[in-house]
Amino acid sequence: MTGQARPRLTVVGSGGQPYREYSFRALVEDYELTAVLPTPPTWQSRYLTDHRVVDCTDPGAIAAAVSELAGPDGRAAVFTWDELVLEATAAAAGKLGLPHMSATAVARCRDKYLTRSLMAEERLPSPRHRLVRSADEAARAAAEFGWPVVVKPRSLAGSIGVVRAEDEAAVRTAFELASGAAYATLPAGEGILVEEYLDGPEISVDSVVFEGEVRCVHVARKRLGFPPYFEEVGHLVTALTSEALDPEVVELVRAAHQVLGVDFGVTHAEVRLTAAGPRLVELNGRLGGDLIPLISRMATGIDLVKAAAEIALGRAPRFSEAADGGPGRTAEVRFVYPAQDCEVRGVDLREAAAVPGIVHATVLAPPGTRLLLPPKNPIPRLAALIAVADDEKATGHALDVAEQKVVADTVPLPG
Repeated sequence: MTGQARPRLTVVGSGGQPYREYSFRALVEDYELTAVLPTPPTWQSRYLTDHRVVDCTDPGAIAAAVSELAGPDGRAAVFTWDELVLEATAAAAGKLGLPHMSATAVARCRDKYLTRSLMAEERLPSPRHRLVRSADEAARAAAEFGWPVVVKPRSLAGSIGVVRAEDEAAVRTAFELASGAAYATLPAGEGILVEEYLDGPEISVDSVVFEGEVRCVHVARKRLGFPPYFEEVGHLVTALTSEALDPEVVELVRAAHQVLGVDFGVTHAEVRLTAAGPRLVELNGRLGGDLIPLISRMATGIDLVKAAAEIALGRAPRFSEAADGGPGRTAEVRFVYPAQDCEVRGVDLREAAAVPGIVHATVLAPPGTRLLLPPKNPIPRLAALIAVADDEKATGHALDVAEQKVVADTVPLPG
């Protein structure tokens, strides 16, 4: 946008620096960036021309701050990738009449029970499910569905508290785990879901949605670890043209958007490829986490962060034909975990970052961090590594070599 005044854009919330700085870096290239944050900015400051610190659970406070941060022409634009403030931001945008996913649609996405119920009402493929409030209810539902089942909190994120259970004893244990699970300010205590287990590999599909039109941009293959928990230990994106996406998957994802009322924004759908066809796990009304938009840009050439910004400005994102097929590469992120519960003294990635094919390496656990393996601690990661290569075999090899070169100074914790 050289020679033109850059549009002003307000981001609500932030997320951690290792996971979201790339988003700020991408936006500041083309937009005058401001932010509404729950605490004063630190590392974010270099990207911001202005900011406000408010209670980011209060839609009225967010709306007032966004209005104060509007450009000289009075125009405002707002969006967030932060799960913790997504509902409040949607409500604030509604108060201001700004382009944004509606608060109703956001709530339907965040509430997994509501998502399931609405999908079932429209006779869309969906696992059998039941909302329960006791271990006895959970055991009865599981016996009805047949083993195994999945037990999960109703409204958390990041697969926290989600467990595969093989028998009644495991269901009762899983119910207690899910009931006690928590993640920052997200709501808990609203009941626990027991669901039919979906067999097959899990993928995620990120889409750009403008005025109700859903364009599926990429498929990421999800790497899961630490069974019977569903810890996301990595993701892989291969450049594909939109025409190459599985039509059944695309149809399901588009139908889910329609049923949940999602008509604006960039979304992140999680799908299981079962023997009976694709099934929606959940639809997130925001950019994907775990650096997925970053590896998507590396593989496809499409910047989902900028797409979200354009939608917030009321403009349909434009993708060149060259970018539609991407650079034709494969990009994969892998998260490095400790071998046991530990306290971190330091993590050295210098040798890992020098491995051919590794394009990004970042420490996720600063000195003093206590990491407890699933299910004791949410997302207990030491580092993130990203490889880019011509195919999955090559990214896997680079990541295998690099992971062996990660030097983690840790102290085992008792237990």
